[in-house]
Amino acid sequence: MSPGAFAQGIIWSLPEDGSLVHYEGTYRQVEAQPGSSEGNLEMEWIRHLTIKSVGKEDAEFKGKIEPCRWIEIKVQTGRVKDGLIATGTVGERIYKVLVPESAVIGQTRNSEGLPVTFLPIVRGFRKTNDKDPTPKEITSKVLQVYPMISLVRHYKDMTRGSVPEVVQVGQEDVQCTKLTGSFEQESQNDRVLHETTLYLSDAVPFGLAKWTVKISQEAKGEVEPRSEFQFVSEITVDMTARRIESNARSELVVQ
Repeated sequence: MSPGAFAQGIIWSLPEDGSLVHYEGTYRQVEAQPGSSEGNLEMEWIRHLTIKSVGKEDAEFKGKIEPCRWIEIKVQTGRVKDGLIATGTVGERIYKVLVPESAVIGQTRNSEGLPVTFLPIVRGFRKTNDKDPTPKEITSKVLQVYPMISLVRHYKDMTRGSVPEVVQVGQEDVQCTKLTGSFEQESQNDRVLHETTLYLSDAVPFGLAKWTVKISQEAKGEVEPRSEFQFVSEITVDMTARRIESNARSELVVQ
């Protein structure tokens, strides 16, 4: 698998059509400021993410007509103002994709043992801000979740927890299976460590109750030894399902 491979790791199952799950959490970023008397620069934003099933349709996939599902994903990142997230012109993204139901298998590897590194789509549209009301068609035949929708990515191997975990979703406690994975990429002058923890649950539409991601970056001079790697930045994302509904309607109108 190439270092740039991406994941479909936020969609593990397909619920009844009309189902909705809404996540809330934080996106934190710390950047080194060498020589600054104020120390590292720390920033934090609120992030909301909503996934909906908004329709069924039979469509051609791999030469056959198959049942498909329209999935809509909305991501909002910004700071709270007057009780709402102020996303500016780039902090809101909406994706609407037609996904073959057979492609959602809920596993990190398929029946042939190959990594599930992406989610194939038949058609797709996206809108990236409120100033451009016309959705743009997605020309690729895959939904690229990482990094614009979520920082959850694919890992070659994930470790499954041995005991159930409990996550509070709204007012309810749900039983979850914990999966952890990490990926490290190093060059002569950069090193990046990407770590993720997922909490999977059958009680949550699309299968994911909670996730955390941490991306750490270090750097050094090209001819310096590895012991000279120094902190550059760290991104931490924490997201938890807060609301589940059964009457979802599409927000992105497409032809």
